[in-house]
Amino acid sequence: PDRSAGLAVDSIAGLAEAGVDFYSIGQDPAYPATVGRTTRFGAVELRWPWVKTGASGASHVIEPIAQIVYGRTTGATVPNEDSRMVEFDEGNLFSLSRFPGYDTYETGLRTNIGLGYTRFDPAGWSLGVTLGRILREATSTQFTDGSGVGGKSSDWMAALQFNTGERVSLLNRAVFSSDFDITKNETRLSWTGDRVDLATGYIWMKAEPLEYRPTDTSEWTMDATYQMTRQWQGAINWRYDIIADRATSAGLGLQYRNECAKVDLSLSRRFTTSTSVSPSTRIGLQVELSGFGTGGDSSAYARSCVR
Repeated sequence: PDRSAGLAVDSIAGLAEAGVDFYSIGQDPAYPATVGRTTRFGAVELRWPWVKTGASGASHVIEPIAQIVYGRTTGATVPNEDSRMVEFDEGNLFSLSRFPGYDTYETGLRTNIGLGYTRFDPAGWSLGVTLGRILREATSTQFTDGSGVGGKSSDWMAALQFNTGERVSLLNRAVFSSDFDITKNETRLSWTGDRVDLATGYIWMKAEPLEYRPTDTSEWTMDATYQMTRQWQGAINWRYDIIADRATSAGLGLQYRNECAKVDLSLSRRFTTSTSVSPSTRIGLQVELSGFGTGGDSSAYARSCVR
């Protein structure tokens, strides 16, 4: 194998996207009864991967990426119901719009920049690191401060993934300012066995009232599944609020599955209270039919009881 550093063929790509939306709005005098809207995106993307194979057989890939994007929406605004919570991670660093829904789109001229590094070891394990941020021509007021996406320059986004190739995987994502003030951080460690899967995680988020988060969030989660037989699987999950020093929620689940149907029975308990949510216990039953004919039915029927 070639053990010297080499430059792979760099790529330049152009992207374009256009959409037309039509809304009929009722019982809301703040908006017109009908709204027609058009959205256009144009982007140019440059990827420049470097690849090296070491004497041990391990492969190293370094890939700087730069993407220039311009987006514009024409038409009246509409109620934003599906894009109030915005995530910023390695999955949408190079997206044309970081809003998850269709009620609003990211607009303006901006440059998404990032650098990725991945190591593939002959022993089967891999390590990946991604770092990036957004630079804008003008300050954006579309996003909340707690999302880390707004402003003229966004916060930095960093992600680390480690996988042993068989049992253990580790994931960490962080969003932080240039002064290393952490806006969000998530860590998750999981272990996969022959019949048992275990996972634990920790999440930290700064307070953001516009995202229904009036105080800082610091929570520890645990979940596990056990494959009892080929058809039966059990599950348990638990969430703990470190700031309040009490359990937030817990749940149990039982699933039966064969080639024709999947049946899920769940029992969950929410312990905490807020101005809009009271402690509650929920029992749920969901039946999903599949496998009928060549295409399958894939119909789902759900029932739940809250107390």
